[in-house]
Amino acid sequence: MIQNINVEGLKPEQIKQIVAMVEAFKAKNKTNKTETEIDMIEYLLDNPIHVDNLEFLTREDIYDRK
Repeated sequence: MIQNINVEGLKPEQIKQIVAMVEAFKAKNKTNKTETEIDMIEYLLDNPIHVDNLEFLTREDIYDRK
């Protein structure tokens, strides 16, 4: 989400504090992303599914394969 912050009339020190808070939130948001979150496109590009027939795959077939 992108928001504009109106800094008109603020002192330079106040603007620096706002910038510091925004940067802190950005850093916190990056660390809050769980490492278990899988980008399925990247995962499938690295581990393509090989099939011998044209039957539909179930979720278990896709996610639980070794």
